[in-house]
Amino acid sequence: MNRMPATRLSVVLITPDSWTTLSTTLAALRAQTIRDRIEVVLVGPALDSIDPPHSEVAGFAAVRKVAVPDMARLGQAYAAGVRASTAPVVALAEDHCFPVPDWAEALLRRHDQGDWAAVGPTMINGNPDSMVSWMQFIVEYGNQSELGEKGVRRELPGHNSCYRREALMTYEPRLGWWLECETVMQWDMTRRGLRLYADPAVRTHHWNCSRFGSTLRFSWLYPRVFAAYRATQLDRAGHAKLALLWPLIPFVRLRRTWPLMKRQFGLRRALQLSPGVFVNLVVSGASEGLGYLHGVGDAWLGRCFDLEFHRDRFFRDGEAYHPSELPATATDVPGAESPTVPGRQVSRGRSASGELP
Repeated sequence: MNRMPATRLSVVLITPDSWTTLSTTLAALRAQTIRDRIEVVLVGPALDSIDPPHSEVAGFAAVRKVAVPDMARLGQAYAAGVRASTAPVVALAEDHCFPVPDWAEALLRRHDQGDWAAVGPTMINGNPDSMVSWMQFIVEYGNQSELGEKGVRRELPGHNSCYRREALMTYEPRLGWWLECETVMQWDMTRRGLRLYADPAVRTHHWNCSRFGSTLRFSWLYPRVFAAYRATQLDRAGHAKLALLWPLIPFVRLRRTWPLMKRQFGLRRALQLSPGVFVNLVVSGASEGLGYLHGVGDAWLGRCFDLEFHRDRFFRDGEAYHPSELPATATDVPGAESPTVPGRQVSRGRSASGELP
């Protein structure tokens, strides 16, 4: 009698509306070399909205569905999925991030090689024909792309890293609170002696905004959340220091980002991009300062939740990409000698099939 392979990896996906929002990510998961070891956990507002046809989930070890009727916060939604998962390691995933076919295999290989609390991927620009996309990507994920340092790290990409389930469950009953800002949780893990690893063999494509105004919206909303959560882990003196010195944040971040920009784009193009990057950093710094001074409320978190889905809303008109046609590395840049991979035109709404060839 043949035994089914054991479930080794749970992948948590959340949607604010229906499973069709996740169809492209599901297609990337179906293309995994070890999909029969993957348990997919779908989290949505109602069970009937996250009930895809069999063809969308064929071949997985298991599919679980979790309804969160009052879904308005990312952390609470991810925590519900983690609680429903059964595999020893749990990856968080997004509707706008698409792992390459050996992503799951590489994740498990790294987890098997050490007692890692979390393993993070190398981020790859998923819409590389846009310089605005590159601008947002280098600011948000420069250190977590092929340009960044690998190995033991203090932080990994949020919503895209893979944790030992037992490490996450130590944060109960407040797991949802911690998952609202994973960077702060990861810093706490390292403080507690747990180890995080950034693995160059674990790769995933990330869709970024390609409209400049949209990048400013992201820069304005998310840093306040980070600052408010970070402040809860500081003593009074540390909190006061950050509240007073926040105007320096854009300059500190530009100093860290500039070497990555030069490596990615070359000096001339990096200089062309630097004004737009600095504007984003100024907006981000002001948002972070607001978080240190005034914290963050449910309404602000709700605005962040709404921005997190249907990323192609923030593409330039006519721009669309399919993960099967994206490069395997993060090095293709418009204007570079090596050609970029052209985007494939797909429907502006997420198609229900999202099938990979």
